[in-house]
Amino acid sequence: MRSMAGRIPEDVIERVRSQNDIVDVIGQYVHLKKTGRNYFGLCPFHSEKSPSFAVHPDKQLFRCYGCGESGNVFSFVMKVEGLEFPEAVYNLAQRVGIDIPREESTPENEKARKRKESMLAAHDLVAKLYHHLLLNTDYGAQARNYLLNRQMQLATIEEFGLGYSPDSWDFITQRLAKRGFSLSLMEEAGLLSQKDRNSRPFDRFRGRVMFPIHNSQGQVVAFGARTLGDDQPKYLNSPETPLFNKSHLLFNLHRARTQIRKQQEAVLFEGYVDVISAWQVGVHNGIASLGTSLTEQQARIIRRNTETVILCYDSDQAGIEAAFKGADLLVAAGCTVKVAQMPQGMDPDDYIQQYGGERFKQEILLNAASLTAYRLQVIRSRHTLNDETERMKFVHEALEEISRLPSAVERDHYLRQISEEFHLSLDAMKQEQKKIFKQQKKAGNRDNLKDGWNNSIDSSRSVAEKPMLPAYIKSEQYLLSLMIQSAEIAEQVQMKVGADFAVEDHAALAAHIYRYYSEGYASDPARFISFLQDEKRLVEKASELAMMDVQAHLHAPRTVSDYIEQVVKNAKRMQIEQLEREQRMHERAGNTAEAVRISLELIPLKRSVK
Repeated sequence: MRSMAGRIPEDVIERVRSQNDIVDVIGQYVHLKKTGRNYFGLCPFHSEKSPSFAVHPDKQLFRCYGCGESGNVFSFVMKVEGLEFPEAVYNLAQRVGIDIPREESTPENEKARKRKESMLAAHDLVAKLYHHLLLNTDYGAQARNYLLNRQMQLATIEEFGLGYSPDSWDFITQRLAKRGFSLSLMEEAGLLSQKDRNSRPFDRFRGRVMFPIHNSQGQVVAFGARTLGDDQPKYLNSPETPLFNKSHLLFNLHRARTQIRKQQEAVLFEGYVDVISAWQVGVHNGIASLGTSLTEQQARIIRRNTETVILCYDSDQAGIEAAFKGADLLVAAGCTVKVAQMPQGMDPDDYIQQYGGERFKQEILLNAASLTAYRLQVIRSRHTLNDETERMKFVHEALEEISRLPSAVERDHYLRQISEEFHLSLDAMKQEQKKIFKQQKKAGNRDNLKDGWNNSIDSSRSVAEKPMLPAYIKSEQYLLSLMIQSAEIAEQVQMKVGADFAVEDHAALAAHIYRYYSEGYASDPARFISFLQDEKRLVEKASELAMMDVQAHLHAPRTVSDYIEQVVKNAKRMQIEQLEREQRMHERAGNTAEAVRISLELIPLKRSVK
């Protein structure tokens, strides 16, 4: 068998696969719950409301029963991280401490790999330089005092790798150049800037406190930076680069993921400092968007890790608007959202500094309101309820909000609250709410809403209804599924069917199965899929077949024989149809002798399929 991807030895690939348990790896991306022998979660590859994404530890395979995505641990990492097969192998090898010697690669792939490695190495180096400057040099004294005065402990500074970029145009530029980094590549990586193509590159970040931003593997891929003075902008992020897409990452997720899943709750803050201050007082499930409003992709990432989210934003108007927008995205992604309300004029960091961590956890986080209660409170704040006209406006706006709730129980709960508070008839409230609901529906406010529940990395994907398949195709599928799991059955099929599968992909898979066993490999579905990595289309088909629910009785010789007979008969029927077409062609051409010869050939074939 040829070397996987032409470069990595097969025995090394198998060692990497066998040492990366698929449940552990996928569990870093998808919140999995055990049901019976298998694990289920929301599929990261398409939009869904109920978990249809299954991970089978016995087979070391995954499959989504909604969209059909399937494969082994390599397939998953390739898909979720957007990697080629060799990159996925290196990624997983690094995870379990296996050293892979790099062999010959295509010039294009080698160039891309080296560029990415150079960018990552430069970010790692620069992060360490910034951190050293902050803690150990006079350059960082002002920034160090700034952080310490904000009650940030040295242990916290170390944990988050905080740093300081000196107020210099070329401090980092010179050091990168001395280490042999391409300055043009460093500009592309977002560490340096240029006024125009012909000008000299210079340090992008100058005179700022630096916050390293990590990807899902914990590698530094960007920076957030805060000025120490009145310079604008107050906060500055790395630009979009080949390493950094700010709409696809969340600050601190790599560090907080374990606690988020353990507590089944995430606290979403607006800024880095809020996350760090909360971490310091024991809130270890805090994350933040990266200098922008929450995006759909970030909401889906959060949903893959937990169902419950507490929004902990600033109490100003901008914070309220951001909370509303973020809440809508999280609800659409399938999250239950609560809102922690900060006192007027305070952000979480301010509150923690003034009142301490315990009070923040007890009075702010534990008292987080439901999303509807928060929305009603914000509506209430816009009206003077002592005035009858204003009071009726509030009631009407509140009914509009309540009408959007999908749960009848929730609607009844809030209708009763308002009815009792303002001494209004509950029946009249319900009647008015139904009227508003009909108006909303007529206006399309409901019919045009997205079907939400979009946890996918590809929000454009939908799941089409699968057509019924002919019996001979189902027989081919069952045979291939059994062949992947049994060398004995594969040998039986090879003798009686050979390459006579009606579906082209099935014939190709059968040929690979025959070759797999002929080279001495034992039956192992996940390993067979690694054997196919050069054939991406066949990987998906083989994964789907390997995950079929083949009951134990299908291994019975009689059942296997029945499937073989179905496939063989279909192959003969196809042969008959081809011969009949040739016979008609010869008859039209007046070639009687050839037509008679084909007629005689057809007689035993037709008998064999009766």
